[in-house]
Amino acid sequence: MAQSYQALCGGSARKLFAPMFRARWQSMQNIVNNSTFLSFIPEGYKTYYTAFIRQWLDWAQGYVPQLHRYDFFSTGMGYTVCDIFTKECMSGGYRFTSSNPELKEFIEQWDSDDLNDIFNKMFFFANAGGNAILCLTPVNGELYPSVYPIDRVIFQIGRSKKITEATIFNRFVAGDSTYYVREHRILLKGKGYYKVDIAPGTLVTAPTWGTDALPDIPPKVITQWESCYGSIAPSKWYRLPKKLRSIGLYNVRNKSVAVALKDLPGYSDSTLHTALDVLYSIDYNFTQSQVDQYMGKSRALIPKQMQKVTVNQPGTLSDGVTFQQALDWTPSPLDDDFFTQVPDNNINGDLMKPQFIQPDLRGEAHKYIRDAELELLASKVGLSSSTLANHLTYNNSKTATEVVSEQDTTEKSVNNKRRLANIAINDMLADVAYFYGLDGEIKIEWGRAVANSSRDNQELMADYNAGTLPLKDYLRKRWPDLSEFEIERMANDIAAERQQQQIDSEKAFEDYVNDNLKQTVKPTSDSLGRSGNENQNGGEE
Repeated sequence: MAQSYQALCGGSARKLFAPMFRARWQSMQNIVNNSTFLSFIPEGYKTYYTAFIRQWLDWAQGYVPQLHRYDFFSTGMGYTVCDIFTKECMSGGYRFTSSNPELKEFIEQWDSDDLNDIFNKMFFFANAGGNAILCLTPVNGELYPSVYPIDRVIFQIGRSKKITEATIFNRFVAGDSTYYVREHRILLKGKGYYKVDIAPGTLVTAPTWGTDALPDIPPKVITQWESCYGSIAPSKWYRLPKKLRSIGLYNVRNKSVAVALKDLPGYSDSTLHTALDVLYSIDYNFTQSQVDQYMGKSRALIPKQMQKVTVNQPGTLSDGVTFQQALDWTPSPLDDDFFTQVPDNNINGDLMKPQFIQPDLRGEAHKYIRDAELELLASKVGLSSSTLANHLTYNNSKTATEVVSEQDTTEKSVNNKRRLANIAINDMLADVAYFYGLDGEIKIEWGRAVANSSRDNQELMADYNAGTLPLKDYLRKRWPDLSEFEIERMANDIAAERQQQQIDSEKAFEDYVNDNLKQTVKPTSDSLGRSGNENQNGGEE
């Protein structure tokens, strides 16, 4: 594979840049890689892992060893795509809903800081490798959440689409010592069991579990072991807590349909799967652009006649050698100047002169290729072009409908990824609630990935004023980044303020009525008396 990559560049980039950019050859990813974990993969899975998953993860980390350690620069666009999707999926925040207030409050307090980091990693791992595995580990009577990328977990699913067996790989490093940990979980007759092995190795070599597994925990890593697994002994089977209804592993899929991994149930395709050709093209054209810039700074077009013209001394160019000898002479070649012959024609009759090639002559061409590739990449991964690269928004003027359509492209992709993630997250939350003896259903709800437009806010306000949208639902949709506690507090403040306004309005009306009654002109006693006498005198007897 490496030879085919070299052939495309013809070795030109390596010849030019290797002596100049030594740091490119010192990438840590050339030293520390996933080859040790690939050795753990069962034989039946190796083909898929090597052909697809390993390639996805290499592009997601922004460095493909078979490509970037030779002739190509890395632009890191694979990592950028996964990072943007992670930010979009976490945008708007999330909240937990439950009919049991005690359960909702408990989940909000249960490792709230860790859950936010775990969900960030979960979306990145799922976009990069196609799957992320949420994990609940029992330690001394408590449950602790974590998440693993797909290159650290081998799993199988049952008819219920839930994980029934899995092997998890980890690594402990203490000083100059490295130990590998293999955790095996399995569901047998409705009961969960797990066993954890530990064996010595190095950063680049994996242990042989059949002979290298240790019966006891090395003192150097005993603290790390107890933090991860508590007081259990290595290489012994243990029953998972009865309160944990599953084996504590939850599969987060990136896509509903797996094209590449059809023969591995439960596995999913990476977001980058259909965009590998574009990622390759972006790095290839970027590398060629760098070559053009470097060679263009001193390359000159030399007329054919100048090969025969004497310079300085008859028949010599410099140091007693001819032009052609200077090009080919090994002791002192012209390594800074690159000469190219041009046809021997002169239309205007002017003397033929050397012409330097400016590196910015191809700037527009490179920009056009780069922008076209970014737009194609955005369409393949499911992002709007403006989300992937802001400058693409201003290439042409867009109508309001086109802007909304672009936002919908990203939002639809994000909502689909969230729906798939919710299946695993809600299963995990249900098991946590059951483990701690809390009744009720608990679910996660996400805020909008894209901020509301002014039209959306007007429609929400119209629905609320018409009485078809409750106050709390209106607040959730109007400000999706607020937590449930903040929504509750805002709703209570609004209710209290409205009640006070009602009281103040009623009091003001009462004062108004009283003031008007006081100002009303009342009949005097004289007028009443006269009126009475007149009635009396004027009356008929």
